[in-house]
Amino acid sequence: MKKTQKILALLLTLALTVSLFTFTSGAIEPQEEWLEKNWSELVESKGSLLMTPGEDNTKMNFSWQSSFKSAKAEIEVATKQDMSDAESLDVSTRFNIFCFEYTHEATASELEADTTYYYKYYADKKWSDVYSFKTADTDSTRVLFVSDCQIGRYRQGTDEEILQHDTYGWYKTMELATEKNAGINFIISTGDQVEDSYSEHQYSLMESVPQLRNYPIAAAVGNHEFYTTNYSSHYNNPNRNTDVPFRDPAGNGYYFLYNDILFIVLDSNVVVPSTHRKIIKAACEAYPNAKWKVVSMHHSPYDANAAKYFTSKITRATITPFFDEFGIDLCLSGHDHYYSRSYIVKNNKVTDDVLHNNTYTDPKGTLYVSANSSSGSNYNGIDTENVGPECDVWFQSDTPCYSIMDVKDGKLTVTTYETGNNDVVDTISIVKK
Repeated sequence: MKKTQKILALLLTLALTVSLFTFTSGAIEPQEEWLEKNWSELVESKGSLLMTPGEDNTKMNFSWQSSFKSAKAEIEVATKQDMSDAESLDVSTRFNIFCFEYTHEATASELEADTTYYYKYYADKKWSDVYSFKTADTDSTRVLFVSDCQIGRYRQGTDEEILQHDTYGWYKTMELATEKNAGINFIISTGDQVEDSYSEHQYSLMESVPQLRNYPIAAAVGNHEFYTTNYSSHYNNPNRNTDVPFRDPAGNGYYFLYNDILFIVLDSNVVVPSTHRKIIKAACEAYPNAKWKVVSMHHSPYDANAAKYFTSKITRATITPFFDEFGIDLCLSGHDHYYSRSYIVKNNKVTDDVLHNNTYTDPKGTLYVSANSSSGSNYNGIDTENVGPECDVWFQSDTPCYSIMDVKDGKLTVTTYETGNNDVVDTISIVKK
């Protein structure tokens, strides 16, 4: 622990000598130049199509919006780039009175493994460009993990300057992460995609990154998306849990299988324990042979300063007992706007599992990883004098971060990077024999 603190103190000292973003160095385009090229188009942008993982590897879900003047929508999927073998998907449409737009949803089924597919969609009386996605290689899984891009959160400048700052940071993180890490299958975002749940403009800026036309995103509900129906209008999530005693406006959790990994996405804003147990139980019963069980949600139960955060205490009380009950291997979260990683925890206590070469072998509990902001929209400090006993590593250099989760041959590894220089912040692995 002391060693970790000394290292982080040095990193923080160094961070004070550089600008808010290290994007201005190396090959990454400075903010001013990027805005000059892109902002005039982005500021007028409307919501784009988003892909979300289907129930399993053979399916892909789509969701997109159109104006209230045009309810007609179509989508075609093909294996040839010229779309000559395109097939039309069934599209469901509903009207969102809150944002005064139509939401369209569709699912592509019977997809072949390790195959590139092409698609285009129709909205607002015109066809989109042709985009592509690639289905999973069944031998391995690679996931890009981000959190709290939170477009609109930055607290310096005019309203437009705030949006410019956050959008630029989000673009550069997504650009770097996908360029440096080939073979990404999909993206996990653990909430607060936007600052204001009612702002379609913030959603549009978040969705405008080109990587989201090629990679599906599994997004959790953050506390800033919790208050309106806009979240559920943007994400066509599989196995959505609607049969709950308390239904929040954004919508509750969901789950899906990707290769041999069961992913369960929870809405940690909901404080009804039975809701969480029900969806975790349903997911585990639906896919009993999954080798790995990974939960993503917004609030971290065991981040660096969890002991003093009310939300962390609530999450530990209402959710983590079911991780112990159903054998969850890894929990990914955000909200705190700094990076932290726990020891192996079970029954609210650190287990006796030994970390060897940054690896836990057949651990007896759950590993918790909490992400920093992926855009630099906001950073929180760490009270190093009050770090909880469950936390092993904590890090804050006031630069955006992202993580890559790799799963192959019985080994799950999470490696976290700083966006500006792509330096490794932390790496941790779990091995199952």
